[in-house]
Amino acid sequence: MKISLVLLTHNHLQMIQKALERIEKYADLYELIIVDNGSPKETIEYLQAKMDIKTIFNSENVGIAKSYNQGFELSSGDYILFMSQNSILTKYSLSNMMQCITTQPNAGIVGPVSNDVSGHQCIQLPSKNIIEIDSFAEKNHNQNLGLFKQTFRLLSHCMLVKREVFLALGGFDERFGIGTYEDDDFCLRAINKDYTLYIALDSFVYYINPLSLPTADIDYFNKLLKENKQKAIDKWGFNITDYLLKMRVPITISLCMIVKNEEKVLARCLNSVKNIVDEIIIVDTGSTDKTKEIASIFTEKIYDFTWIDDFAAARNFAFSLATKEYILWLDADDILTEEDGLKLLSLKENLDPVYDSVTMNYNLSFDENGNVTSSLRRNRLVKRSKGFKWIGAVHEYLAVHGKVLDSDIAITHKRESHDSKRNIRIYEKRLVNGEDFSPRDQYYYANELMDHQMYEKAIEWYQKFLETEQGWVEDNISACRKLVDCFIKLGDHEKAKYYIFKSFLYDTPRAELCCRLGNLFSLKENYKQAIFWYKLATQLEKPEQVRGYIDHASWTWVPHIQLCVCYDRLGQYELAYKHNELAAQYVPNNKNVLQNREYLKKRLN
Repeated sequence: MKISLVLLTHNHLQMIQKALERIEKYADLYELIIVDNGSPKETIEYLQAKMDIKTIFNSENVGIAKSYNQGFELSSGDYILFMSQNSILTKYSLSNMMQCITTQPNAGIVGPVSNDVSGHQCIQLPSKNIIEIDSFAEKNHNQNLGLFKQTFRLLSHCMLVKREVFLALGGFDERFGIGTYEDDDFCLRAINKDYTLYIALDSFVYYINPLSLPTADIDYFNKLLKENKQKAIDKWGFNITDYLLKMRVPITISLCMIVKNEEKVLARCLNSVKNIVDEIIIVDTGSTDKTKEIASIFTEKIYDFTWIDDFAAARNFAFSLATKEYILWLDADDILTEEDGLKLLSLKENLDPVYDSVTMNYNLSFDENGNVTSSLRRNRLVKRSKGFKWIGAVHEYLAVHGKVLDSDIAITHKRESHDSKRNIRIYEKRLVNGEDFSPRDQYYYANELMDHQMYEKAIEWYQKFLETEQGWVEDNISACRKLVDCFIKLGDHEKAKYYIFKSFLYDTPRAELCCRLGNLFSLKENYKQAIFWYKLATQLEKPEQVRGYIDHASWTWVPHIQLCVCYDRLGQYELAYKHNELAAQYVPNNKNVLQNREYLKKRLN
């Protein structure tokens, strides 16, 4: 099985030498054809001195399409790798592209992942040092071995093509002159003849962008780009680049979960998502019940992880086992409702791969009628190739960067009883070991203490957290809100008011805190003051994109029903009735709303 390498050269002798050095090192069973476009005498003499290669020397730059066509005419391989001198092979890059094109159904063209290119082949490099590039290529090979992605657009800087496909398409269209759009045109014609294009995800080719070179003429490049864009529109009737980039192949999803003694809820969770994800990875941290037996009904990918009091370590281990393009994470007591499952399926079909992460609402609590009363937003679906890591032994978070999509999909939390004090024990163990808590650790330790009604100790840690002045603004506001609740539980209403007003220093007033202040005034029968704060809660704009906790009831019906109560106490029954009906627009079957309605109808005759 012979491979022909067609290398396009033009000036920059050192770059040509580097490209040839890598070809000699990392390509096997190949013939090399060099098409040079008007390079200086020194370069021509260097190329002429090379043994066992075929050469074409053009007196001027005839462009990418014509040069590749010329190189093909001299080729004899079953597969042709078209390359520019700007493309630097790495270990496995050609062999992995060959593996993809020879094993995948109807594969016609395959390209690698590269840095500093446009479209879906682009990946980020940690460094441009050539030694570190080789290390990155090795890591990429190991992480993505055997993985590929169907695509509709590949770039001509490095493109592996079956001979039969090139002949069927009649080569590259030479109307595009010096270059740009010849690859998009070639890909579109291949797709129209039912050939499939793939990106070999385990194949990395380093790309030296010619626009980054000191000799680059950016104005000239932009002129070529504009002219060839119009040529493509004249030929096809539309912008072919936009068309190819917008064509979608469904993304693939790995579900990664860590579990322990979840026999009561695991099947419910997995049933809700089994028909959406492409693989399920279960990492068990020491179950003694039937958790693993239940998991085996859904997947063979069940792994053991020795528990080390570190949730982030367990989740990172689960993520390391994923093989699909995106990773979805859930806890065993989470589910996708039927409606949200359909939304996720739609997202899977249509997600633009430029997104590195997708956030989803996390619905935490509900009222008696099933309405969401509290939620927060989390990064739930992340691109595996970004290598995002979990951070934090307890109340871990996923450190995400890049392009993020805020979706309308929700994960529903169906709370079940667990070892409720496990997290507190982990925190206390760390304190005994002399660890200094970060502000984030202080905040989440305080949350655990409050959840277990250890109010005095929770107050101490919330105050420590706020004193650092290093917290995220939403955590600062949340800490104030929870301090208010702790002091109310302890009967200290003045301290509660202090932290309500302190929360206003971090951002504009939030409805949750306005309602609490209204309640404190109402308890003292200061109804006019209570009305002011409840009314303010109804007038605030809900911060939809805030990543922190949202108590939806405080932003919708609660202040109206409290206004109803206050106006009733003041004998203003028409206003009381008005606000009860406003509350009814959100919770029409709420028993308090229904009782108030009957009571106020009698008051109003």
